[in-house]
Amino acid sequence: MATSEVAKVYAGALLEIAHEKNAIAKVEEELSFLAELLKNDPDLLRYFNAPGINNDSKKQFVDKVFGGKLSDLMVNFLKVLIDNGRQQNIPDINVAFGELLDIINNRQKIKLISSIKLDADIINRIKKSLEDRFNKNIIIEEEVVPAILGGIIVQVDDLIIDASLKKDLIKLREKLIQSKIRGEVAYED
Repeated sequence: MATSEVAKVYAGALLEIAHEKNAIAKVEEELSFLAELLKNDPDLLRYFNAPGINNDSKKQFVDKVFGGKLSDLMVNFLKVLIDNGRQQNIPDINVAFGELLDIINNRQKIKLISSIKLDADIINRIKKSLEDRFNKNIIIEEEVVPAILGGIIVQVDDLIIDASLKKDLIKLREKLIQSKIRGEVAYED
């Protein structure tokens, strides 16, 4: 997923500070929580982005609501975002933070799409094959999409490996249409 340069800068700074304080796991958890909270509570996002509410009021709100519940590092990070008018970037910063952690920890997230829920054995074989191919620890996100009819689709960043029945049927249809067109051309005389 493409993230903005702004999000990457803030995520990098947050990761650096979290590393210094030996709190990477805690920061990852809290940032994920905040991103999910803003996604599920549009009123909170509107409050943070409201131009009629000054930054000091927003920071007091952060202290009141998140103080004692989130680490001081995360509360201060939120205040910096508010000071710089970047609080709306929290979801993107969360994505960028995760991407940086994936690089550091040699992880690769993949999406495995199938028409039905796959057995754990099949998933493990796919995971092992991908780990051998990419030389990384693979994290699989499963998605069931009945519309692909059968087979699987593996998505790794921008690479898509489509071994679905739907794709095969579309290709077969195109070949049949092409052979019909060629056949009609041959018999038109």
